[in-house]
Parts: sequence; structure tokens; C-alpha cells
Amino acid sequence: MLDKRYQVFITTSGKEMQPERMAVSQTLIGMGFFSWGLEQRTPLSTAFARRQIDDCDYVLLLLGSQYGEQSVSGVSYLNLEYIYAVTKQKPIIVFMHESPDSRDADLKEDVPILKEKFNEFRHQLQKEVEQVVTYRTLRDLELAVRSYMPQMLERYPVVGWVRPQSIQVLQDEIDHLKTKLAQVSIEHGQKEADPFLTLPKVSLHEVFNFDYRMHAYQDGNFKELSPIREMTWAEMLEILTVEFRQPTPEDFFSKALNEYLNNTGLSDAQMLMPRAHAVSRAQINIRSLHMIKQQVRQNEWIVPVGRDDRQRMLWQMTEKCLKLLDGYQKISSQRSSIY
Repeated sequence: MLDKRYQVFITTSGKEMQPERMAVSQTLIGMGFFSWGLEQRTPLSTAFARRQIDDCDYVLLLLGSQYGEQSVSGVSYLNLEYIYAVTKQKPIIVFMHESPDSRDADLKEDVPILKEKFNEFRHQLQKEVEQVVTYRTLRDLELAVRSYMPQMLERYPVVGWVRPQSIQVLQDEIDHLKTKLAQVSIEHGQKEADPFLTLPKVSLHEVFNFDYRMHAYQDGNFKELSPIREMTWAEMLEILTVEFRQPTPEDFFSKALNEYLNNTGLSDAQMLMPRAHAVSRAQINIRSLHMIKQQVRQNEWIVPVGRDDRQRMLWQMTEKCLKLLDGYQKISSQRSSIY
């Protein structure tokens, strides 16, 4: 049995959550996890926090009754770290106080706009994160961490960290599993279906929709919106073809789509805020992103082709997709010239 350890990035609103952070950190260490995170944030610490999130296995978000210290954009560092963790597709678990209004006055937001931002962020977490656990006391929180973190390991298995002297044991285990898999394949005469390839295939002209978030600016203030974007699969592939003509890391799916939504999201924002003049921080919903990746793989449009030297999964657009897209564009061009 390998001695694995897992790295957990803890993000909180700030100093008022120090008792909770300490309780969670000590509990995690006692369970064999590595605990990371920054208590005090500045614009200069953002890059360091992102590196820690990049390298961690799980993200644990603690929410009490404050939105947290804000960055220059007006978004709290807690919120920014959550957004970044989502873009990196990190498994996230949230522990939030059951009744924020019942906490001591010095622990709550006293500025109306910050209280509104806190409530919106709390509602967003409840809506988007699958693992949300409430607590009332520090003892409740400690017991919840002990109960739910093992479930996270089972539900979202990751590589973790293994002692260098255990590498040979790991290689022996891999070789054993490869041999066993080969025997099973010979016995059954076929491979099991890839779970990615269970969606029905679609055509380029079919329309689908997905939701995303963005900040819309109006009258000197910003508001987070959650519009729905509708497009055809051909339009989706035209966005992705810029990045995936060559073998490209998987996280460029979100990068390409978020850049596109930042550039085109103003019209969506103006449907909800007619005087909106700019948008930023567009972020596709993680479930929608997963569905898009599943579908392009199922249709054999963009598929995994290997890993780079950093062990990142590489995806590339297939020749079949490029030919289909070229033909679709020619037909569309001919129709445009007729009309």
C-alpha cells in the first residue's frame, strides 16, 4: 500500500475566519493532508496563491459571514481564488456557516454593498459547488472535515504525492495492473466502453446552449450576471480551432471560450442591463465546459493525443473535423452570396 499525501488549498475571507482556518488546518494535518493557503492577501500575493492552487489536489473554501477583502477590481480575493480554482477544474468543497446573521456583529459585513456581495457569493456557491457543508461551531466544523474529506478522496481521486522511495512500488503496481488488464481484454475479446463516449453524436448545424458568468459594468458599478449563450456546434468549433489545430493542453478549452465570451458578451449583458458599456471576467460554467469536451470527443472532432513533458493531457482537432468545418464554411459562404 502506497503512502500517499494530498495537498489542500484553504481559502477564507480573512482574519475573522482565523479560528476556523486553524481548526481545519490542524484537522487536515492530523488526517495526513498537507495544508496550504494565504491568510493575508495583496495584489502581489495573487500570483503566489494561483501557483499554490495549480499545485494542490483539492480546494477547501471556508465561508463565514464576510465577503472578504476586495481586490482593485472590487471582487474579493476569496472570490477570485474560487474562480481560479474552477478554471483549473480543481475538486472544491465548501464549508459555510449555517446562519451568518447569527454571528457576532464584528464578524459580519456592516457595509450594505459588501453584505449584498456576500449574499450573492454564498448563493453562487450553493448553486455551483456539489459539495457544500454547513456548520455552526468549531467542533461541528472539525467533525465535518473528518467526515467529508475522505469522501472527496473517493469521489474525486487524484494522483497525490508519493514518497520518492515508493516510486518502485508504484511502478510494480502499474505493471501488475497492465498485465491484469491485458488478460481481461483477451478473455472478453473487447474493451469496455469509454465513459466519455456515451453521448449521442450531433451535427455541425445543431444548436445548443450553455451558461456562463461575467461582470457587467454600468454607471460606474459592476454586477455579476449569468446569461445563457446559444450557438451551433460549427460556431463552437470555429472558436476552438484557433487553439487546437496543434496538440494543446486541455485547459485551453476554458481559455479559448472565456476569451471569446469576454469579447462578445456585451450584447448578452445589455439584454439584462441596457446601459452596460463593458464586460470582463467571463467564465464558462464548469459543467457546460465538461459537456462540450465530452461532445467534441464523442464526435471525434477534438480528441486526446497524449501528454506533454509536464504530464498535461493534450487535445487536437482531427482531420475529419477540419474537413467537415471547411465544407460547412464553404456552404455557408455560398448561401450568403445568394442572399
